[in-house]
Amino acid sequence: MKSILTFVALTVLINFSFGQYWFGPKVGVSYIDHVYQDKTYERDSFNVDSDVNMQFGFALSYSATDRYSVYGEILYERIGKTLRDKGTNGESVYSNMTNHFISVPVMLRITLGKVPFHYFVNGGPRLSYWVGGKGTHDLAAFEEFLIDDDGNPIVVDYKLRFNSDNASPDDFSTAYVSQPNRLQFGLALGGGVYFDLASGGRLMIDFRYTWVHSNMATNTGNDINLIRGSSGDLDFYRENLEYYNNIATVGVAYLFGYNSDLKRKGKSTSSESNKKKK
Repeated sequence: MKSILTFVALTVLINFSFGQYWFGPKVGVSYIDHVYQDKTYERDSFNVDSDVNMQFGFALSYSATDRYSVYGEILYERIGKTLRDKGTNGESVYSNMTNHFISVPVMLRITLGKVPFHYFVNGGPRLSYWVGGKGTHDLAAFEEFLIDDDGNPIVVDYKLRFNSDNASPDDFSTAYVSQPNRLQFGLALGGGVYFDLASGGRLMIDFRYTWVHSNMATNTGNDINLIRGSSGDLDFYRENLEYYNNIATVGVAYLFGYNSDLKRKGKSTSSESNKKKK
């Protein structure tokens, strides 16, 4: 069994040493829809806006043949959420949150078409890590707890933390998520086109839809606590984090090529020429 695994590993390494690589920067724009487990949350209580945001990072493709390749990315993604109290047309509670993720989709790609125009479809898993977040709250309904000297409600800016160790009851600038799903899983499907350029590079335009299967967090009595009382009790405002994000993205990448097979042949040719000179 050990010898078989060794043979498979060596075969994979040899295949990856003879292939075409494409790599380069990528930017994109995403449309994000927030899907709650509690369907009545948006229907009866709050308006939760869809979000348009950005991503950027690095793309890498390995082509074993002209048709089949493995494509992956390492991306920084911003995902925002704006929530308004439906019962008072947004006058009582307004919440805006921006979260930051590092995402890694890895997909199998099938390419069709001929030089210089190609089109492709691809799909595969996507893992994301929730790095952190921040937000703002305008909570007029809680003005008895947070008001200025003139009696006006105070707008609260906060940063997210993923544990409440050593939390101060007088710290209104921090929100605590006690049971976050920081590692999130999704499924990405899409397609696009790319053009081989005279410079030797490749311009790629792609569309992708990602179904995320992990909620942001598990709701508990202390799940996300954004306004804190002087007693330390976290009962004044909580936000529902049992939701996931479905994401539609349009991206553009410029890729540089590297052909390890040609590189190896070039060395062989060079060696043969040296032998003849001798």
